[in-house]
Amino acid sequence: MDIHTRYDTSDVPERDRFAYWRESVCDTYVKLGCDAEKRSGFWGLIDIARHPVLSISQVAGRAHKVDRRPRDIRSASDSFFLLSLQTAQSSRITQFGKTAILRPGDMALYTSSDPYTLELSDEFSQTVVQLPTDKLISRLPNAEMLTAKTIDGQTGIGKLVRENILAFAQHASSADPTVQSLVQDTLIDLIATGLASEQSGKLELSSPEQHVMLRVKSFIRNHLEDPNLDRNMVAAEMGMSVRRLNDIFAKEDLSIAAFIRQARLRRIADDLTDPRSACLSISEIAFRWGYSNMQNFSTTFRSHFGISPRAYRKQPGCPQ
Repeated sequence: MDIHTRYDTSDVPERDRFAYWRESVCDTYVKLGCDAEKRSGFWGLIDIARHPVLSISQVAGRAHKVDRRPRDIRSASDSFFLLSLQTAQSSRITQFGKTAILRPGDMALYTSSDPYTLELSDEFSQTVVQLPTDKLISRLPNAEMLTAKTIDGQTGIGKLVRENILAFAQHASSADPTVQSLVQDTLIDLIATGLASEQSGKLELSSPEQHVMLRVKSFIRNHLEDPNLDRNMVAAEMGMSVRRLNDIFAKEDLSIAAFIRQARLRRIADDLTDPRSACLSISEIAFRWGYSNMQNFSTTFRSHFGISPRAYRKQPGCPQ
């Protein structure tokens, strides 16, 4: 059974619009943090159609930022992939240390199972397809490896995929259950095709390597609090040499050390903006996530985020 829902800030008193939007975003997709530098005059619109297999939504609004945080993931029971297709202005999608910049026609995938950040520009609009993880993995086993990569929707296969996603999305609500099922399956096939096209000419992970990569990332995320976590520990856990593990990561333009560092910094940044950690000092939060050298931590944090941990914590909306 299809369910259509529309969230429109124009129906809400201006003083309550951003709060309404923040609640609407979480209700529509997955639990998220949401913030905007300019809340005055904010507007946003979500028109979503929930189908038996997937959901398709049209989203538009003023500039703001959403974050899928570790605490959001811990409380989730379902896992989804989301594909954003930019239809106006621009956006940035960051996940696993990679960033995709989308302009009209471009697309990118991200997963609800790991932290991500969306930065949306003024007067943006997108079509967003949300689908169960297993539906895409069954067609494209390494889909998680292809997140936060820009799919050019202006040329080649990307253009074909973009045009057909927009066209098929209009027919996903067919009254005929057979037609509806076929349309939804075709949409998932199109998304898999667009993602697969991005692998052309690149080193690809074999199936065993994909499983190793997923196991490694899971192990790292579950052991970030251990200050001894490093490439040697990870390699020992996987039962392979550091050199072999580095070779696998290199195919994804990553290093083990960089992935550990980025994952720790993301957890720390999340805690710095979490009211439940307001009573903890910056050093206590850094120690919690495996840092023992505060000077090194401060330098690394500033290099990654462009500001100091203290300045990051003092941003509007963060606990003081």
